[in-house]
Amino acid sequence: MKKTALLEMLEDLCRKLSIIVKYDRFFGRGGYCRLKQKSFFIINENLSNATKEDIFIRELSQLNINPELIPPRLKEVLKK
Repeated sequence: MKKTALLEMLEDLCRKLSIIVKYDRFFGRGGYCRLKQKSFFIINENLSNATKEDIFIRELSQLNINPELIPPRLKEVLKK
């Protein structure tokens, strides 16, 4: 399944924030976690792009992120 533009923007933002994004197969949806001073998004690769986007948006909106690092299109999405 090809990634959407929004999903790619969310992954780019994670890279800017030094959050490692991993896709894998497992039971459950996944989400954000920290382990040994590193931040991760571990997402079930079998989910739809829309569901992956929802996970990123839900978790990123809870983090304290410097607004200058967030592209304008994502600012609108993360505020919802």
